[in-house]
Amino acid sequence: MKHSQKRTFMDIEKMSSDEFKAFCRSGNKNHFTRIRKMPLQDLLFTMINRKGLTLALELRNYMKLAHPGVSISKPGYLKQRMKLNPDAFLELYKYHNRNFYTDSTFSTYKDHLILAADGSDINIPTTAKTLKLYGSASRKNTKPQAQIGLGCIYDVMNRMILESDYNKVKFDEMRLAEKQMERIPETIGSIPYIIIMDRGYPSTPAFIHMMDKDIKFIVRLKSSDYKKEQSSLAENDQIVKIKLDKSRIRHYEGTPDGERMKELGEISLRMVKILLENGSLEVLATNLSQTEFQTEEIKELYHMRWGIETA
Repeated sequence: MKHSQKRTFMDIEKMSSDEFKAFCRSGNKNHFTRIRKMPLQDLLFTMINRKGLTLALELRNYMKLAHPGVSISKPGYLKQRMKLNPDAFLELYKYHNRNFYTDSTFSTYKDHLILAADGSDINIPTTAKTLKLYGSASRKNTKPQAQIGLGCIYDVMNRMILESDYNKVKFDEMRLAEKQMERIPETIGSIPYIIIMDRGYPSTPAFIHMMDKDIKFIVRLKSSDYKKEQSSLAENDQIVKIKLDKSRIRHYEGTPDGERMKELGEISLRMVKILLENGSLEVLATNLSQTEFQTEEIKELYHMRWGIETA
């Protein structure tokens, strides 16, 4: 990426600041004030640059490179690590991303960032504590396996993870994505973006929330979503009116979403049929205008979503 060296030096400068050092102290204002074998900056570097080796090898390789002739024991290193406020990495992550989007060299598609939302399940060590906090992915009456649910929003053209949250193994991906979209302007400012989502995300309230906030989206529909409207499509790309009748409001009765659906009465979605590489036909729902984005461009944009799967 252009100017990546400049941003790396900015990150290092941030790590060296008194303000950041104070932020990193986990409960004791005297932490990281004395000169030790593993000062704060080195501690952060060792954690960011892990290669998947044993801790002893990681420490030996790092010290050989950064401080030749100096060694640190595992207990000494772990003692230093326990002093670190783990939110230090979140602070650095946000700082780095903000700097990236203040630089005009990032890539866009028709002046829009192309963002993708997705979730994934990740195995974590199974203990009584992790099972209680996050839950098990195993079937009933089988050996439990603790898992977390990870939800991310990813800039597919610039290969940057903008938002990432861990949750219980079973979580509402769309609800999390909405919270993450609320935070995105803190990183990218007023740069317009298009959010792309796979099946499992969409719901009528979710579409309404995004349209109310003028968020542009492309979402792959399940065959059961708006089944009547999908089956009646006369063209491969057309605007469809979705009647918000009692059957669609029933599930949200008595909630702000239900009241908003009653108030609107109907919504309009653009439905685009696309032929996937495996030969199956899928329908995408979007609020992108037909004049600004052609049918083939909608297909191209949705295909970009694959970047979050490999990220």
